[in-house]
Amino acid sequence: MTLLIIIVVLVAGGLVRNAISTGRNDSGATGPQPTFTFDSQPDGATVPAETGRNPLLTNPNATLVPARCAYSAWGTQVDVARKFFETAASCLEAAWKPLLGKANLPFQPPALNVSATTAGITTPCTGSTSNFAAFYCPANKTIYLPISQLQTDYFKDNWVVYLSVFAHEYGHHVQAMSGILRKANSERADVGPRSTVGLELSRRVELQANCFDGMYLSSSAGGGSLTNPQLTVARKDAYGRGDQAGDMRDHGTSENGGVWFETGLDENLAAQCNTFTASADAVG
Repeated sequence: MTLLIIIVVLVAGGLVRNAISTGRNDSGATGPQPTFTFDSQPDGATVPAETGRNPLLTNPNATLVPARCAYSAWGTQVDVARKFFETAASCLEAAWKPLLGKANLPFQPPALNVSATTAGITTPCTGSTSNFAAFYCPANKTIYLPISQLQTDYFKDNWVVYLSVFAHEYGHHVQAMSGILRKANSERADVGPRSTVGLELSRRVELQANCFDGMYLSSSAGGGSLTNPQLTVARKDAYGRGDQAGDMRDHGTSENGGVWFETGLDENLAAQCNTFTASADAVG
């Protein structure tokens, strides 16, 4: 059975954090899995060429069309928050499913786990630890959203921040559906998850999810469901997350995180979110 590195996205203290777990590949298949080749770039970057040629990323016109989304009211009670994320999930599916279909890629919606806290939650990606926040687990295609970890005391009723966190995690699901995540995780396992190349791969994965997040918020704003002041809040938040001094350097700097989010928000083109063909500096 092939073991792959599963990327887990954690949000804590206003900064994105990461935990690494080992498990089966996200498709559930066993046996040897395909890998991809690194092309040496002039600037010294190591780019996974096959991943950069994924059908989702090669159509220069692939975009999420503007769409109205009737988000349910936000609230910190579990039932209220769950309804909010469920309505957002329906809109995210309506946005991404056609794009994947046009690229002849499969789609199935992720499962959602919305809880008050992390207590008592066991996942294939984190085991029984309670030290996690919002993350996507490709092993069971589930997005976990513990309300206690969303910093609601800081962000208050600025629900666009929680929507952005969710859209980022949904971006990882899109990566899983397209095969991007599986290939990146397979190569990361081969080279070592904490090696220089392994950490660069992690950053490319995370920064692309930032860009996909921005694409979705662009679509929602274009449909009249988000206001310009809300987008300003989301932009500011995007520049407040990322690797800090002493971190493992697996998510990218806050500056690069913000830049990739804004690329998705301003361009709304999947091809512009191709972090796997970007220079090393752009994913540092």
